[in-house]
Amino acid sequence: MENKKIRNNVGETMDLLRQVAEQIHKHAMVVSGETVVVGVSGGPDSVALLHILYRLRENLNIKLVVAHLNHRFRGVEAQADARFVLDLAERMHLQAFVESRDVPAYCARNGFSAQAGAREVRYSFFSEVAVKTGASRVALGHHADDQAETILLHIIRGTGPGGLRGMLPVRDDFFIRPLLNLRRRDIVAYCDRHGLIYRHDSSNATPKYLRNRVRLELMPLLEKNYNPSLVYTLNRLGEICRDEEEYLEKQVGEIYNRVRLKSNGHTVSLDRNRLQSCPQAIVRRVVRRAWAEVCGDKDELGFRHIDQVVEIIKGAGGYRQVTLPRGVICQTNYDLLVFTLSRENNEVPFYQHLLKVPGVTFIPEIGVLIGAQVLPRGEAGDPAGLGPQEVLLDYGVLSLPLVVRRRLAGDRFSPLGLEGTVKLKKFFIDHKVPRYMRDRIPLVVSGNDIIWVAGMRPGDRWKVTEATETCLRLYIDDYGK
Repeated sequence: MENKKIRNNVGETMDLLRQVAEQIHKHAMVVSGETVVVGVSGGPDSVALLHILYRLRENLNIKLVVAHLNHRFRGVEAQADARFVLDLAERMHLQAFVESRDVPAYCARNGFSAQAGAREVRYSFFSEVAVKTGASRVALGHHADDQAETILLHIIRGTGPGGLRGMLPVRDDFFIRPLLNLRRRDIVAYCDRHGLIYRHDSSNATPKYLRNRVRLELMPLLEKNYNPSLVYTLNRLGEICRDEEEYLEKQVGEIYNRVRLKSNGHTVSLDRNRLQSCPQAIVRRVVRRAWAEVCGDKDELGFRHIDQVVEIIKGAGGYRQVTLPRGVICQTNYDLLVFTLSRENNEVPFYQHLLKVPGVTFIPEIGVLIGAQVLPRGEAGDPAGLGPQEVLLDYGVLSLPLVVRRRLAGDRFSPLGLEGTVKLKKFFIDHKVPRYMRDRIPLVVSGNDIIWVAGMRPGDRWKVTEATETCLRLYIDDYGK
């Protein structure tokens, strides 16, 4: 019998709503008063997600914003999807951001598969919409069948326990999946009961994608001949692996800090001798962590690449090299194992992270830390005496929460000492910041206002004055320096 967490009573609309509400509450997916971006492709999963959140919005006290991206893979069909989502949002009186990006060109430029490139560009777009609207969360329509397919795909590809955990209900305290405990069939039944029209993506039926073959061929075969409760079984496996992965990663984090010798955001150096004395299971996890630190990609590094690095760690002698995905080069040089990100493949994905105040926030996409301290004015010192890597701001005039993000097209800035605003692009040009470095300069933002171009200049409106009672000290540093 299938577990009740996965199986739903098709005839009970309120039961499905209750399950989603419980999932949101269990994983603290939203906070009262927040704005939530809902990613809507136009398919049944995302249409149902939007409809359910719309019905729950008053109880949750949240505001909804719709986001849809045309990836330019399906021509006229994709354009029709975009119009459908825009019309849907208008009927629900919701603000919508419907845009188009040249994902095929992005994939060709960066060497990504169509699905991997589409996912990265789509998630970046959702994050940009969140910044524009002040949203704290992005809701995605993944469900239990998606989770089962993801875990099965990872098994086929020979992933480690990290891949077997599947998709997280909450990722990076930002992306949320309220439908992750629901079956696809029940979501479609929900749409039918409520007369919800949805679109069909023809690319979901093409056999050229492995995920499609798993969904259309392998999963039905396994359910029919081996395990009728396969979806539940794989979801349960994911939950077990998530718990164990969380514990193991905490242990590996302590070891990683001991073997990491230095980092400057583009390069991570590890103590090869210490690594050689570690169990191979630990070494693999350390390799994944070092690779992720220099390229900002949190997805799993494939076993083949990890094994190549493990072999050069074990080997004797001096210089050896392995080329890894995302433009990362791993080299051994006697006692050192060095991961370096080549500048030619140094494209920084869009990111945004809530700034811990007080506390330290790691920005993995660029390998830096931003620290924050709240100090009485009398203990803060003279702002004029600080170097470019730190700044003092008037804490009393700031609007929390603060966000750290990459620049966006059209950003404007009010530099300290200047009246009015200037385009951030012009500010960088005037200060002779090379183009390849501009995406690597984090911006600390309050609402839609840039309060600090980290390492360069604070905003004038937040400067410390004689009326300041409490200061916010911000500083930037290389991770592991």
